[in-house]
Amino acid sequence: MKALSLFAILPLAVALAACGGGGGGSSSSTSPSNSSSSTSVSGTAVDGYLQGSIGFFVTNRYGIHNAGEPSTTTDLQGRYTLDHSGVNGSAIGLPIVVLGGIDSDTGYVFTGKLSARMESSAQGQVISPLTALVDAMLSAGLANSIDAAKQKVAIALGLTVDQLNTDPVAAIASNPAIYTKAVSMQRAIQLLAAANMVNGDSVASSQDRVLEALARTVSLQSSSIDVQQLLASLPLAGSAQAADFANKLSESLTSGLRNGGHTQAKSALRAWDQIRVRMQSDKNFDIVTTANKLDLEKSKTSTRPYYQLTQQPSSQTALSNISAIVGTSQNSTMQPTNTNGRLLASNCFQCHGTGGKGGFDSIQGKDAAEVREYLAKAANSSIMAAHAQGYTSAQLDAIVSYLTQ
Repeated sequence: MKALSLFAILPLAVALAACGGGGGGSSSSTSPSNSSSSTSVSGTAVDGYLQGSIGFFVTNRYGIHNAGEPSTTTDLQGRYTLDHSGVNGSAIGLPIVVLGGIDSDTGYVFTGKLSARMESSAQGQVISPLTALVDAMLSAGLANSIDAAKQKVAIALGLTVDQLNTDPVAAIASNPAIYTKAVSMQRAIQLLAAANMVNGDSVASSQDRVLEALARTVSLQSSSIDVQQLLASLPLAGSAQAADFANKLSESLTSGLRNGGHTQAKSALRAWDQIRVRMQSDKNFDIVTTANKLDLEKSKTSTRPYYQLTQQPSSQTALSNISAIVGTSQNSTMQPTNTNGRLLASNCFQCHGTGGKGGFDSIQGKDAAEVREYLAKAANSSIMAAHAQGYTSAQLDAIVSYLTQ
């Protein structure tokens, strides 16, 4: 049986703080649209626009999605609509969580977690890395209202409250700083989550802890601080490396947007994401070591485009050279004909990619059947065994059936 790495395993069921083991099909899903009513909320999930992501309300203190609760799938522009008519009581203030899918700016699997608090039954509610930080402020009890949390985050990041609610991609032409801050912060959070995972931990719960640490640091700020300084001050392993990564990524994006527009910025982001993913999977958070490894693997040891990017992140020569390597092609997600088990399988998407293909370790096709083997192992024998115990045999069968299509 193929060995699955610790960071490549997305925890199944109860250990996921952001998603859960309930529900099996798409019967509770709604299609993204531009319509809104008193019983639905619509908006956009964006790092780049997140395509084919699962979005749902968190209605219990465990952060687990239960069968029958509202969920949806984002469209190619990251748009979602969630019907909350079945929510007990008011949905105002409930977290909306987005997991999985494809980041349209890179064409890569999105392995992060975004969230936002529902503010009204209306259109246009953005879910982004910035709103995730606001949500973390509230979850940690560092603000007593959404408005207060937004005010603290806006002050710390040197943005306005309105800019926190803005679609970062749509605002690129008028205010590129919203995009660069959101994107660089999100990548740093994912790096720190990998660097600070503990035995038996999940990717989502590790990201939650990083966000809480970030929120606590933000709560202490009385004036603006750049993202690099904010990250460097976190009491977490790898904070200096994550801060350096975020700063260099921000420089590349700023230069790319200024000189080559969104297209060049997307190429830079693709390259930096390749570096980040390799750092996370290798558990080696040295940027230069990782860049050299990628240059070697791609037989580019003479021109060293990845290394040059890390040394001169804002250089147009470095950006042009890396663009020629990574390109700007994008992927889109395709929904299998049979969606039974998709909601259960969505727990796997964060590390294994949407549909189980991609991410840090693919489990699409025949590899998906390996999940069943963990039911026969002791729960403390491995991280996968511990998480697999949270599902019934029938639920695991539904996951495997979905992933083997």
